[in-house]
Amino acid sequence: MDETEKNLLLGAFTTGAVKLGFEGYFRYAAAKGEPISDHVLYTSFTPYLPSLDDWISLAGVPLLLYAAGKGMKNESLVVMAKGGAIFGASEMIAQTTYRAICATQEQPLRYVIAR
Repeated sequence: MDETEKNLLLGAFTTGAVKLGFEGYFRYAAAKGEPISDHVLYTSFTPYLPSLDDWISLAGVPLLLYAAGKGMKNESLVVMAKGGAIFGASEMIAQTTYRAICATQEQPLRYVIAR
């Protein structure tokens, strides 16, 4: 694996780690019995789009890496941002598709898949 591939992978892992942190806190708060409506990060403006935590982790982290790389003139950070963007974009597309299907179906999608 050359240096570019390592940086792409590191960027994807960085973005995934932030996403995992947000999801872990979501599950922790749910296990404690805290209502999700108290956490602005886990609310969505429309049932079709992912919540704010997904936008921060899947789009914000690659954007932050890109801005830092351009600002510091560090090409490896820019490549890391590209790896994070590849992961983030594919995850956002998958979540948006899933949420759109769930919002338009009468029965939950999990029930349909299980049958």
